[in-house]
Amino acid sequence: MLAKDAVRVNGAFPRTPAFVEECQFPEALDPIIVRGRIVICVFSAGFYNGTSNINAIIDTARTLGFMGFAFVANPAYGDFIAEPIPFAVSGIIIPKVADAQVLNAASENIKHHEYFVL
Repeated sequence: MLAKDAVRVNGAFPRTPAFVEECQFPEALDPIIVRGRIVICVFSAGFYNGTSNINAIIDTARTLGFMGFAFVANPAYGDFIAEPIPFAVSGIIIPKVADAQVLNAASENIKHHEYFVL
Protein backbone atom coordinates (compact mmCIF):
# COMPACT_ATOMS: atom_id res chain seq x y z
CA MET A 1 0.00 0.00 0.00
CA LEU A 2 1.18 3.53 -0.69
CA ALA A 3 2.06 5.48 2.43
CA LYS A 4 -0.15 8.35 1.26
CA ASP A 5 -3.14 5.97 1.43
CA ALA A 6 -2.48 5.33 5.13
CA VAL A 7 -2.11 8.91 6.37
CA ARG A 8 -4.03 9.68 9.56
CA VAL A 9 -7.16 11.59 8.67
CA ASN A 10 -7.21 13.68 11.85
CA GLY A 11 -3.45 14.03 12.36
CA ALA A 12 -2.04 17.35 13.54
CA PHE A 13 0.99 17.47 11.25
CA PRO A 14 1.89 19.29 8.04
CA ARG A 15 0.69 17.66 4.83
CA THR A 16 4.19 17.73 3.31
CA PRO A 17 5.88 14.91 1.36
CA ALA A 18 8.03 13.98 4.37
CA PHE A 19 4.88 13.28 6.38
CA VAL A 20 2.63 11.97 3.60
CA GLU A 21 4.88 10.02 1.17
CA GLU A 22 8.35 9.52 2.62
CA CYS A 23 7.51 7.50 5.79
CA GLN A 24 9.70 9.77 7.91
CA PHE A 25 7.26 10.29 10.80
CA PRO A 26 5.28 7.42 12.37
CA GLU A 27 2.72 9.84 13.81
CA ALA A 28 1.58 10.65 10.24
CA LEU A 29 0.47 7.09 9.44
CA ASP A 30 -2.50 5.20 10.82
CA PRO A 31 -1.04 2.25 12.76
CA ILE A 32 -4.17 0.15 12.28
CA ILE A 33 -3.88 0.44 8.51
CA VAL A 34 -0.12 -0.17 8.16
CA ARG A 35 0.51 -2.86 10.79
CA GLY A 36 1.44 -6.11 9.10
CA ARG A 37 1.46 -4.60 5.61
CA ILE A 38 4.11 -3.71 3.05
CA VAL A 39 4.18 0.08 2.77
CA ILE A 40 5.50 1.94 -0.28
CA CYS A 41 7.50 5.02 0.67
CA VAL A 42 8.43 7.50 -2.06
CA PHE A 43 11.62 9.43 -2.80
CA SER A 44 10.49 13.04 -2.63
CA ALA A 45 11.61 16.57 -1.71
CA GLY A 46 13.12 15.60 1.65
CA PHE A 47 15.43 13.01 0.12
CA TYR A 48 16.30 15.37 -2.70
CA ASN A 49 17.35 18.16 -0.32
CA GLY A 50 18.89 15.85 2.29
CA THR A 51 16.44 16.35 5.16
CA SER A 52 14.96 12.83 4.91
CA ASN A 53 16.78 9.51 5.21
CA ILE A 54 16.33 5.76 4.95
CA ASN A 55 16.94 5.26 8.70
CA ALA A 56 13.76 7.23 9.45
CA ILE A 57 11.82 4.85 7.16
CA ILE A 58 13.28 1.89 9.05
CA ASP A 59 12.35 3.48 12.40
CA THR A 60 8.82 4.18 11.19
CA ALA A 61 8.47 0.61 9.91
CA ARG A 62 9.66 -0.82 13.22
CA THR A 63 7.53 1.52 15.33
CA LEU A 64 4.33 0.83 13.40
CA GLY A 65 4.90 -2.88 12.72
CA PHE A 66 5.13 -2.83 8.93
CA MET A 67 5.59 -6.28 7.40
CA GLY A 68 8.11 -4.47 5.22
CA PHE A 69 8.64 -1.44 3.05
CA ALA A 70 9.55 -0.51 -0.49
CA PHE A 71 11.40 2.78 -0.99
CA VAL A 72 10.77 3.79 -4.59
CA ALA A 73 11.83 6.39 -7.13
CA ASN A 74 9.52 9.28 -7.95
CA PRO A 75 9.02 10.40 -11.58
CA ALA A 76 9.17 14.04 -10.46
CA TYR A 77 12.77 13.52 -9.24
CA GLY A 78 13.98 10.78 -11.58
CA ASP A 79 16.19 7.82 -10.78
CA PHE A 80 18.38 7.98 -7.69
CA ILE A 81 21.56 6.24 -6.60
CA ALA A 82 21.00 3.65 -3.89
CA GLU A 83 23.82 2.33 -1.77
CA PRO A 84 23.37 -1.11 -0.23
CA ILE A 85 22.84 -0.99 3.52
CA PRO A 86 21.45 -3.58 5.93
CA PHE A 87 17.89 -3.04 7.16
CA ALA A 88 16.56 -3.93 10.61
CA VAL A 89 13.20 -4.70 8.95
CA SER A 90 12.30 -6.23 5.60
CA GLY A 91 12.70 -3.68 2.86
CA ILE A 92 13.71 -3.05 -0.71
CA ILE A 93 14.99 0.01 -2.54
CA ILE A 94 13.78 0.57 -6.10
CA PRO A 95 15.85 3.48 -7.44
CA LYS A 96 14.68 3.38 -11.08
CA VAL A 97 11.49 5.25 -12.01
CA ALA A 98 10.48 2.65 -14.62
CA ASP A 99 10.66 -0.15 -12.04
CA ALA A 100 8.82 1.93 -9.43
CA GLN A 101 6.00 2.63 -11.89
CA VAL A 102 5.45 -1.11 -12.35
CA LEU A 103 5.17 -1.54 -8.58
CA ASN A 104 2.85 1.47 -8.25
CA ALA A 105 0.58 0.13 -11.00
CA ALA A 106 0.40 -3.26 -9.30
CA SER A 107 -0.34 -1.59 -5.96
CA GLU A 108 -3.18 0.43 -7.48
CA ASN A 109 -4.59 -2.70 -9.11
CA ILE A 110 -4.53 -4.57 -5.80
CA LYS A 111 -6.09 -1.62 -3.96
CA HIS A 112 -9.06 -1.63 -6.33
CA HIS A 113 -9.45 -5.42 -6.47
CA GLU A 114 -8.85 -6.73 -2.97
CA TYR A 115 -10.54 -10.05 -2.38
CA PHE A 116 -11.57 -11.35 0.99
CA VAL A 117 -11.95 -15.03 1.72
CA LEU A 118 -14.60 -15.86 4.28
